Amino acid sequence: MSTFRPTSFFDKVFEGGIILKGISGALEFLGGLLLFFVSPAAMHSFIAFLTQRELVEDPHDKIANLLLHSTQHIGSGSRTFLIIYLWIHAVIKLIAVIGILKNQFWAYPFSLVTLGLLMLYQVYIIVLVHATIGIILLTVFDVFILGLIWREYGKVKTT
Repeated sequence: MSTFRPTSFFDKVFEGGIILKGISGALEFLGGLLLFFVSPAAMHSFIAFLTQRELVEDPHDKIANLLLHSTQHIGSGSRTFLIIYLWIHAVIKLIAVIGILKNQFWAYPFSLVTLGLLMLYQVYIIVLVHATIGIILLTVFDVFILGLIWREYGKVKTT
């Protein structure tokens, strides 16, 4: 079994982007584990403890307030949804990344379809729910990665 070997600048960018996708998939899986084992109240208390000093210095600190706000509104229903969403997202990303890095032909169409569907969900969130700079940047990155996967798939398909 061969592994992906970058030969050009775009191949190296592709490899770097795929590795970043793998890292984000691993972090999403760990985030789901954290949500599964730690109660929302405990998470909020921990984040409040971590951000307390920063908020005393700057009550309008965007990152500290974002973290506090995001842990404040996790109820049991949204918690379950978040856990399932994070784990599904993580598993899909990790399967895609491992398959591509192992140079498995099936991984390219799998990645295009599954990551494309997940990206469409992100677009739905942006357009109909709540657009944040984070989700917009993530979606732009995903479009870029999907373009690189499509490019690489075309190369692999012809060989």
